Amino acid sequence: MRRAAVLLLAVLGVLALALPGAGPAAAAGDPSADRVLVVGVPGLVWDDVDPEATPALWELADTSPIGAGSVRAARSTTCLLDGWATLGAGNRARFPAPDEAAPPVPLPTVPLPGETPGAGPDATPSPEPVPAGPPASPELSHCGLQERLAQVGLADPLTAVRAVAEDPATTRFGAEPGALGTAVGCATAVGRAATLAVAAPGVGLTREEALPEDPAAVAALLEPCPLTLVSLDGLVDAGVPAPEGSETGTEPASREAALAGIDDAVARLRAAVAALPGETLLLLHGVSEVNDGRPQLHVAIASGPGFTEPGWLTSASTGRAPFTQLIDVAPTVLRALDAERPASVNGQPLAVAEGRPGTVEAVAELERANTAAVTHHRSTGTFFVGLVAVDAAVVALGLLVLGLRGRARPRLRPLLEAAALAAASLPVATYLAGLLPWERTGAPRWALAGSVLLATAVVAALALLGPWRRRRLGPPLVVLGVTLATLVGDVLAGSPLELDGLLGYDAIVAGRFTGYGNLSSGLLAAAALLSTAVLATAAGRRAGRGRDDGGRDDGGRRQRRVTGAVVLGAGALTTVLVGTPSLGRDFGGVLAALPGFLLLAMLLTGVRVTLVRLGAVLAAGVVAVGALAVLDWTRPADERSHLGRFVEQLLTGEAWTVVSRKAQANVDILLGSALAWLLPVALVAALWLVRSRPVRGRLGRGPLRGPGLLRDGGSGLARADAAVLRAGLVATALSLALGAAVNDSGVALPATAAALLVPLLVALAATSPARGDVSDGTAGEDAGGVTVASRGSTWNT
Repeated sequence: MRRAAVLLLAVLGVLALALPGAGPAAAAGDPSADRVLVVGVPGLVWDDVDPEATPALWELADTSPIGAGSVRAARSTTCLLDGWATLGAGNRARFPAPDEAAPPVPLPTVPLPGETPGAGPDATPSPEPVPAGPPASPELSHCGLQERLAQVGLADPLTAVRAVAEDPATTRFGAEPGALGTAVGCATAVGRAATLAVAAPGVGLTREEALPEDPAAVAALLEPCPLTLVSLDGLVDAGVPAPEGSETGTEPASREAALAGIDDAVARLRAAVAALPGETLLLLHGVSEVNDGRPQLHVAIASGPGFTEPGWLTSASTGRAPFTQLIDVAPTVLRALDAERPASVNGQPLAVAEGRPGTVEAVAELERANTAAVTHHRSTGTFFVGLVAVDAAVVALGLLVLGLRGRARPRLRPLLEAAALAAASLPVATYLAGLLPWERTGAPRWALAGSVLLATAVVAALALLGPWRRRRLGPPLVVLGVTLATLVGDVLAGSPLELDGLLGYDAIVAGRFTGYGNLSSGLLAAAALLSTAVLATAAGRRAGRGRDDGGRDDGGRRQRRVTGAVVLGAGALTTVLVGTPSLGRDFGGVLAALPGFLLLAMLLTGVRVTLVRLGAVLAAGVVAVGALAVLDWTRPADERSHLGRFVEQLLTGEAWTVVSRKAQANVDILLGSALAWLLPVALVAALWLVRSRPVRGRLGRGPLRGPGLLRDGGSGLARADAAVLRAGLVATALSLALGAAVNDSGVALPATAAALLVPLLVALAATSPARGDVSDGTAGEDAGGVTVASRGSTWNT
């Protein structure tokens, strides 16, 4: 336990040294401005920006920092009012669904067949003309009701903002709609939808229906208040709903005309800004999808104080260039106007990162980033179903080949082993597929599928065909090693394979932009703990063959010391890798990884596992995470990761909102994610592999009961080797259970690890005991090994 305390102190020291370099590049120059102009363009993507079709937008992008903006609100597909409410809250918010409490909308009366409009004894004249808007019909798109409401409703912005504030999804994120307006105090909104960003009691709000045509009138519009918001809604009506949705929610001809109008409005706004005295910060950002358009990444441009030279946009909320979020707009405005940022604002101010190429190549790169994110976003559901099907098929094939009642089919063992190793290679193949430029092809989804299959074949072939195939543990250890090396190397390189990997994350969902995602944490825990168990045991056995200076055999003590030191060292490195904000930046990963390694050290060195010691192990993880979070919190607010922001939320009383939201996400995944079905598959496999199995008795005496795979002698491994395998699996189970409890991915985390472990165990069961590294199959033989679960360990009982 003293060594464990030293490990914890070492981990904290390394993490403290790693903190200063974790933040993104700061904005160049003084970001303060006399006024801020926020231009929201629903549906605008980088594929729309062209030097010929949109010259004003192209010139703005050519001279300013640019990025790919995620518009994710508190809804899977962000619609017009969701986007503006999120922008004004600086946090994810949602306008109520049509069947929930929404402000009244004046809709035209539809007469019954045979009636004359306005006739009849109960007819009442409309008090005022109903503004024109898209027709109310069953053909309205996913976002059509919000778009109609923005055009013909929202007569009382305060009512609409209250409806957003009372929405359950908004409250789960702790968002305060209209917080931007409250902090600034005075704002001008052009377009009804934009009022949702700033409408609040006591705010001086000037409302305009449309942007004036005269540049002088536009300039006059920007003068009264320090903040002006303009909603350019030309793309909203540029299409009709498609039966199954469309890429952009628009029609080509209508979209081209709408883009021309938007570009003209941007030109007028830039001319007005140039005519005004003082400094004006212009923020142009996509705010939502339109019509039936599917989720995408949108245009993000910043021009003005702090954003005077071309570069990539980023923020501490993403930690990765060139990605931004819609929630970053409000804190950027507040920083520019030197206004206090409310505690509920969860975004971070925009910053500038270097390394941007010329505008042509930069826009092309942003388009490819959108293609990759869109492909990932639309493929994960199908892949999860396929992953469950593959693992279920491997378990079913194992039951068929190895049998439940002694009816094994030995000729099919090689087929089962190859299939199981290929299935175990599939998770890491989803990352290795990123080494191929599949997003550059004309059919990116098919190219991604082909890349994953190719990577799977390569990893499986490496495991099956190398010289290690002569060893029974060789092929499974190769798959574990490739998985671990890929995950470690990727995060050291900045997580290029994690982003848009099928088990990683994408910028559309905006749950994470760098570091380890929750699913990757599950794979890392399984691969790291099992690999460490093997390496530590091998190092300990080698050290145990020596003798001390007095000639007395001290191999057992030396073996335990070396084994424990290797496990604790690997645990320290893994915890640093997972928890450092500039690397893994995974809050729950630290809490899950460190106790797993401490428990593994206890099991492999024969330390008795008691409730007190297990509690100390769990406390060590809490201390490590808490210390890391406090150290991150001591940095400037604009550079904190989610660890430091959580400490701030604890101090401001917002932390319970985060905890409850994660708990709800756990329940949603348990009930709605296809990955959750991997747990029943793993349970069936565990019952089959652990239970006693029938074997043929000698001299034809009939079937006898033999030990299961994970029991002594059942695997065909030496007893000491089987004990190491069990210790690694127990430590992995603890780590995965903790990870599922503290992460919002819940059961998806151990389910993803099961996609690696279950096929590997099936492959081990399928291999012939005639291979090396094993005894003759008789329970209790050690083949020269040393029993590692000794000295009263509760596991050994």
